Amino acid sequence: MDPRLWTALREHPLSGWTRPGPAPESAPDVDLKGASRLLWCGIGGSWLPSEALVEALGGDAMSRWVPLVSPEPMTVELRPEDQLVFASKSGRTLELWAWIGRLRQSKGWGQGQRTPLVITQDDDNPLAAWARQEGFRILPFPNTVGGRFSAFTAIGTLPLQWMGRDANAFLAGAQEVVAQVERGEGEWGTRVWEMVSAFRQGFLAGVDQWVLLPYAMRLEACGAWWVQLVAESLGKQAKDGVRRGLMPVRAVGPQDQHAQLQRWLEGPRNVGVVLITVEGPGAHDAAPQPDQSPFPGLARWSGAQILAAQAEGTREALESAGVPVHHWHLPVLDERALGSFLMAWQLIVALTGFAMEVDPFDQPAVEAGKRRTLVRLGLA
Repeated sequence: MDPRLWTALREHPLSGWTRPGPAPESAPDVDLKGASRLLWCGIGGSWLPSEALVEALGGDAMSRWVPLVSPEPMTVELRPEDQLVFASKSGRTLELWAWIGRLRQSKGWGQGQRTPLVITQDDDNPLAAWARQEGFRILPFPNTVGGRFSAFTAIGTLPLQWMGRDANAFLAGAQEVVAQVERGEGEWGTRVWEMVSAFRQGFLAGVDQWVLLPYAMRLEACGAWWVQLVAESLGKQAKDGVRRGLMPVRAVGPQDQHAQLQRWLEGPRNVGVVLITVEGPGAHDAAPQPDQSPFPGLARWSGAQILAAQAEGTREALESAGVPVHHWHLPVLDERALGSFLMAWQLIVALTGFAMEVDPFDQPAVEAGKRRTLVRLGLA
């Protein structure tokens, strides 16, 4: 544990997410039961945590989860029982307003049984002003939380409520990680500080690319969330003018065991891998093989056992090639475990930013890109 890094984090004005409340503070009285679909308008940190949670825990709810993210053409017919959510911390997200314009032209606009919900800073921003004019419910986005660190605001708790999941357990998992990291002990405290050290020391040694490789398709969207968290927080020009940063690589096993492993094993030695495994179900789901199968004994193994063997084989291959590997095993994938997992990564990235002497909470280059986009559209 490095007390200086911890103090720098806790004293930063955008570190409010390190103190998640004991209950879903965003919408304790919002009843989402009966909503046939959840139509979510947002992008970046206002959508990626939600997407990760729905994919990991949604099950059948995935077919009723409708993210409206990119402004590319897509027809959406509103249904009376739909729940609309408009999410943007600043209230000035271009993609969000593109979808607001489209939805207002929809035949079902204004005929829904459920009042739209708006997640934003409750100030004078355009989205908040529009919500008040329309009589929509505003779920305040804390001004002490940066957009990509939003998993423990309504961005995360609202989808959990909609799925009938335990948002309190999600937040409790996050709280326990913070407590362990602050003490520098426990399973999560050890993992977080080890990864901060690995990122910092790896960067100094030329390991500037890191792969998140979960062997669980349900965690694929977590990879997209993680990519934004790492790239936008750590790719910066430091105060001394030196450009610093880590390149996050999104992967999922076993798919990328076939697609990317060759590069990691025999390409430039600038890559590290964080391999995630999840305890699989005990049910034996294998079936007898046909005579032509090159693996006649495959029926002895369940899908979970095959996946575990693939993960272990990949780990051994990487380590034998000298690639830095950190293996995290999650004994269960539920609300508490995901709260712990997401909080651990938010802490790792924020603490690494201070270790690399960059502010992990700003994104000046992104803002420059947004301004140029608006200029091209004649909107600025």
